[in-house]
Amino acid sequence: MLVGGLVAALAAAGCGTVPGTAVPAPTTTTTTTTAPPPTAADGADYAACADGTCEVALTGPVDIAVGSSTGPGTFKVLAVREDGIEFDVDLPHSGGHGTLKGYCTLTFTPGGGGSRCSNQPLPPPQPQTGVLAVQLVGVTGGTAVVRLVTG
Repeated sequence: MLVGGLVAALAAAGCGTVPGTAVPAPTTTTTTTTAPPPTAADGADYAACADGTCEVALTGPVDIAVGSSTGPGTFKVLAVREDGIEFDVDLPHSGGHGTLKGYCTLTFTPGGGGSRCSNQPLPPPQPQTGVLAVQLVGVTGGTAVVRLVTG
């Protein structure tokens, strides 16, 4: 009698089971979300970069003509990686090769170059005479968005 009363008390309290009843197994629901690819103001219109300012989507190797006050140049994308791009820059006054990742802006100037990085998105670079600024807006699903600004 004592055992029967204990089983009934546990079942009523939700702390046990009554013999002969089944307890459903817990279920787990997994939701996977993918961030949408970044959107480029100029899409894949690389000719938009010839006037000095553009924001383009990149999915693989491409040569982009850039104009500046010091003459024409080329921004060459060698590869789009999971976390950035590999590139070459060829300008009348400077150039370089590298990888651009994260929230960084690279600048190529007649006297050299530089970079500015942050742990959050940076504002778009402003045109400066003789300078090419390259900024990675984002990379998602094999598409990178890059801003190119020349002055």
